[in-house]
Amino acid sequence: MKSIARHWFLIAVALLVLAPAAAMVARAIPLKGPQRFSIAKLAGVTPELPPIEPSLATLRSGALQASVAAALTERMGQPREFFIRANNGVAYALGRSTVPSIVIGRDRMLYETTYIDDWCGRGTPIDAEAQAARIARIAAAVRRAGKTFVFIISPSKVALYPDGLPEPCTPAASRDYDRLRAALAHHDVRVIDGHELAKAAKAAQDLPVFNRDGIHWNDLSVYPAIRDTFAMLGEQLDSPPRQLTLSHVDVDSWPFDDEDDLARLLNLPITLPVYPSPHGRFTTEAEGTPPRLVVVGSSFMWQFLRILAMNDALGDSKFYFYFSRIVDFRDSGIFESKVPFQAASDLPGSLPKADAVILEANETALGSPHIEAFENALATVTGEGANGRLPDP
Repeated sequence: MKSIARHWFLIAVALLVLAPAAAMVARAIPLKGPQRFSIAKLAGVTPELPPIEPSLATLRSGALQASVAAALTERMGQPREFFIRANNGVAYALGRSTVPSIVIGRDRMLYETTYIDDWCGRGTPIDAEAQAARIARIAAAVRRAGKTFVFIISPSKVALYPDGLPEPCTPAASRDYDRLRAALAHHDVRVIDGHELAKAAKAAQDLPVFNRDGIHWNDLSVYPAIRDTFAMLGEQLDSPPRQLTLSHVDVDSWPFDDEDDLARLLNLPITLPVYPSPHGRFTTEAEGTPPRLVVVGSSFMWQFLRILAMNDALGDSKFYFYFSRIVDFRDSGIFESKVPFQAASDLPGSLPKADAVILEANETALGSPHIEAFENALATVTGEGANGRLPDP
C-alpha cells in the first residue's frame, strides 16, 4: 500500500491515458457491451471534419494531423466524457463557463453571448426597411394564396432580465427590434410581439418567464403569444380555431425540454440545484377547429407548437425549422426529419393544405436567413415574382 501511495501520481496519469485508449479499443470489439464504453453522451453538436487525403502537403499544413486528432478524440468515449464533465464542473463552481457562447451571470443565471451582444449594441445592424418589405411581400403572397398570415417576434432573455448580466452594459439606443417594429408598422404588417407580451407577463406575477438555465421562453411567456396568435387567426379564418386557456400554473423543480438547454450544453458532472419551474395547465374549448399550420421559424416555436399539439389545439401541421429541416405534427405525434435543406422541396405539398402560415424570428436574430429562404421558395411555389423575390403588395 505504501508503494502504491508513493506512486499515486504516476497511477493517475496512467489512468488518464489508458482509459481513453481502452474506449478506443472497445469500439473495435464486435460486442455491444464494450462498445457502450466507447460512446460519450455529451450535449451539443461537434462539426464533422471532411476526410483528409494523406499527403506531404496535408502533413505540412497540419490538416492531416487535425483530422486524425479529431477522429481519435471522438473515439475516446466515456472516459473523455468523464474528464470533460469534471473539468467543466470545477469551472462552473468557480463561476466560469467552458463554453464560449454561454455566460454565467448573477445568481447563476445563464445567458448566450449572441443575446448579450444584441442588447448591448455590439451586433451588426440589419437593414430593417428591407427586411420589413420582405415580410410584407411574404404576407401579401400568402394571402393571395388564400391563407391567413401571422408574423411573430419571439422574446430575448437578456432583454427581459438584463439585471442578471455579469457585466452590466448600457443598452443600445436603437436595436434591430426597435427599427424593424417601426418599419413593419409603415408596411402595415401586424405583429405578435413576444417581447412586449413576455414583459407584461413578467410584470403581472412573480414567477420567471425565462428559466434560469435555459434560453427559450417558458409556458408563462409563450402562452400570451399563443393566445394572441389564435385571436388573430380567429379574425381571419372561416372556421375559428379551437381556443386554449391557461387555467392553472404548477410550480415544481423539474425543468422540461428546452427550459434547461444551456445547462445541458455546459456538460456538467451533476444536475444543477433546483429552482422554481412554472408549468402551465391548459384547457381547450370543445368548439372550433384545430388549424392546419405551416410554421417557419426558430427553436422558439418548439414550445409554442408542443403546447398546441399536447392540448388537441393543432391540426396536421408542418414546422420548417429555420426553413431547413421538416417536423410533422400529425396523428397525435411529432415526426422530425434530421435531413437539412428539405423544406423548399416540401413546401409545394404542404402549403395548399394549410389554413394559415406563421413566420417567426427572435428579436436578436431578425435578419435570420430563413426569412429570405422562405420568400425564395414561396416565389417558386406561387409562380410570382422573379429571381426569388415576390412582387410588392
